[in-house]
Amino acid sequence: MTTSETGTGIAGVTISGNGFTAEIAYEGATLLSWQPRLADGSESENLVDGYLTPAELQSQSGVRNGILAPFTNRIPDGKFSFGGEMHRIEPVLAHENLVFHGFARALPFLLNRSFEENGTHVLVFRAEISPGDFKGYPYHLALEVEYRFAGHDVTIDIRGINGDDRPLPFAAGWHPYFRLPGTASIDDLELTLPSQTAIETDEHLIPLLDQQSGLLKRDDATFLSPAPLAGHVLDACFTDLIASENGLYETRLGNRQDGSSLTIWQERGHMHVFTGDTLARDRRRSIALEPVETPTNAFNQPGLAAALTLQPGETRNFRFGFRFEAAR
Repeated sequence: MTTSETGTGIAGVTISGNGFTAEIAYEGATLLSWQPRLADGSESENLVDGYLTPAELQSQSGVRNGILAPFTNRIPDGKFSFGGEMHRIEPVLAHENLVFHGFARALPFLLNRSFEENGTHVLVFRAEISPGDFKGYPYHLALEVEYRFAGHDVTIDIRGINGDDRPLPFAAGWHPYFRLPGTASIDDLELTLPSQTAIETDEHLIPLLDQQSGLLKRDDATFLSPAPLAGHVLDACFTDLIASENGLYETRLGNRQDGSSLTIWQERGHMHVFTGDTLARDRRRSIALEPVETPTNAFNQPGLAAALTLQPGETRNFRFGFRFEAAR
């Protein structure tokens, strides 16, 4: 492993191992690139469509591969109630108009430790939020992001650690963009999603609530079996995920032409899908398949209060990952 500026000029870590090369920025502990090594020894292209320049990273345009914590997606006007107190979070960055995608994506992380374990390369990044760092979130929270690289498999574990003397709200997720080798557009790919239920939202992507049952949902089994992405524009959260035989929830991006695929797995939560139609660059060049612990605006959903609450001294983790299968 070497610690240096990455190939993009962004300060971070470059790591190579048996079957892969990856780059991770210190800012946000953000995965910038992941290139699998093919059977003939050659490297494939970058399959996670990350930031290309320091300026793009600092702009957070598209939140490319952003770690989402201590909240995922949007909070309308930044307002929420927790522990009997009203809070209002301001936009994370000065140029942003919305409160969305948490603070972690813009935090300076340090490489806390790195080691090799049975052929797996492990890197753990750590950052801390103090009560005065972000208006509207007056808590002491430590964040750890652990990457485990093993050949064509990547596991990511986001841990929230309550360093305060009172409970705090916490949820985590990831905002990755994926593509497959040799494809120019996601229209060349097909998606398999282990859900037939989507969350209904308003025009601002805020979930609608049913006073009796909680989240308002709709039937959508479009991708329950492999289906082409061509013609579909998505920015939606799918819920009530259906577990595979291994007990994990697995979303699959596939290239029917050559048989290559990426499988994104998660231990729990929901899957938000964004087809990249409004990105500032390379629209529909990649697709965001986002494992999230909670749906959008979870801090304002009373039914999720217990799931969000992190007690003093408590650690909670959200684990997910992906694996690549090369062309046949």
